[in-house]
Amino acid sequence: MSGALTGEGGPVQVERLSGEGLTTVLAALYEAPAEAVAWMAEACSAAWVAFEVHPGEEGEVREVVLGAAGTRPSPAHGAELLGGVFATALRGPVALALADVARAEAGRVYVFAEGHLFPPEPLLQAGWREVGAYRRLEGRVPYRRVDPPEGVTLRALAEVPVPARLEALRTSEDRVGHHAVSDEAALDGAGGFDPELSVVALNPEGRGVGVCRAVIEDGEARVDAPGVHPLWRHTALRSALLAEVSARLRARGVTRLSIDSWGDTAEELAHDLGWGLHVADETPLLASP
Repeated sequence: MSGALTGEGGPVQVERLSGEGLTTVLAALYEAPAEAVAWMAEACSAAWVAFEVHPGEEGEVREVVLGAAGTRPSPAHGAELLGGVFATALRGPVALALADVARAEAGRVYVFAEGHLFPPEPLLQAGWREVGAYRRLEGRVPYRRVDPPEGVTLRALAEVPVPARLEALRTSEDRVGHHAVSDEAALDGAGGFDPELSVVALNPEGRGVGVCRAVIEDGEARVDAPGVHPLWRHTALRSALLAEVSARLRARGVTRLSIDSWGDTAEELAHDLGWGLHVADETPLLASP
């Protein structure tokens, strides 16, 4: 794409970007070391950069990067758009231009519309729709006793064979905002989670049908929202997983927790609020038309 947008230096151009180039731009966007964001670039199937060409002295030109985006494949929802735009007068149009070129290749894309990276307003005006959110909930470790459904057992992740762990971790792959689970995610300590505090739900055949991972950091707990197999979502299994993890946290003397959730439903949010938690952070999740 060239010439559709015009900035101070002339037409804005959008071109393909290498993985190494995406790493460089992501590091600048997130104000993080390149080694901390390299995995994000490696997870992308394609990437693009938007830039202006500024004329300089004696015929020299200078390229000014306005933003970049990569597509990270999602098992059931096309691809997530990673990256964003820098704070310029063209940030809205540039964000939309990057989103359009990504959608043209990936077919369906979605983005966590953090205002300083991907402003939601131009996307919503272009027909994108809100389909969920990332949320961080905080509060006291809830006290509830909820039994799992008949035939389901809850066990510490450390006690569960790796194949069943993977089955449990993959129960959320159909939800927007989630990605394909790698084999490494089932190892002890993956994601920094404690395998003794984390809990897996096993069905009568010993298959993993749910999981809730947790870790204690600086005296407080960090918890991933429970994941439950679609066939068990009509039951109290999600509540039972969260209640079991909460009991394990209380046994360690932990009184505060935060829960990270991606694409949870309105009913699941209402459930967690009903347990005394509150939303501390929220980023809308927008899907392309």
